[in-house]
Amino acid sequence: MGQDKASRILDAAESLLVGFGYRKVTVDEVARRAGVGKGTVYLYWPSKQELFAAVLTREAADLVIEHLAALRADPAEVRLHRSMRRSYLNVMRRPLARALYTGDHQLLGELASTSKIGVRFAAGKVENTVRYLDVLHDHGLLADDPAADPALPYRLSAAVVGAFHLEGTPAVGELDLADKADALATTLRRAFEPATEPAPAALEAAAAELADLYEEWWGELTEILPDGSTGASG
Repeated sequence: MGQDKASRILDAAESLLVGFGYRKVTVDEVARRAGVGKGTVYLYWPSKQELFAAVLTREAADLVIEHLAALRADPAEVRLHRSMRRSYLNVMRRPLARALYTGDHQLLGELASTSKIGVRFAAGKVENTVRYLDVLHDHGLLADDPAADPALPYRLSAAVVGAFHLEGTPAVGELDLADKADALATTLRRAFEPATEPAPAALEAAAAELADLYEEWWGELTEILPDGSTGASG
């Protein structure tokens, strides 16, 4: 029953956050929406910031689970252009994830930069991007060696983050979401991947390593969440 209450509180907080933005939402409103007393909310999270940090943590953990599921269903999803295309679509279809990835201060307020999840998620993205690129290179799935090109993670991040930040600008034109995802995938494949097609064995080995990485990141993200309030990784 406690797990159910925690999930209801997080669901209510997420809905209000997306609808009104962090600055305008109160813990009283979250409690009313969840059908619990205000004191119950504080039993789980001592402050408003920690409550909404948990909301963002759950969202980030759900994205990691989606990566895991895709890798387990098809090892070819380990390829950079396919992984980032899928990630772009997943994030753009989820308002909260999109705000988290782009640091949307209008929606997230101080959560975007000063909360534990803001700092932890940003650090996790950087650290895991480096590890991700190392795995791809080790299995022949990356054209350049990250060890010989310290700017490689930056170049990749510039391309991917740029795709998010171009939304709403004239550069987008009449492209729909799938078109934009395809354009990002084409850019990444041409700029970062070898010209030759990878062997199935390389894809399977890389996917297994990255599944372990995502399991680890999922565990780190969910440390602050009540048991049962997010999807299981297994």
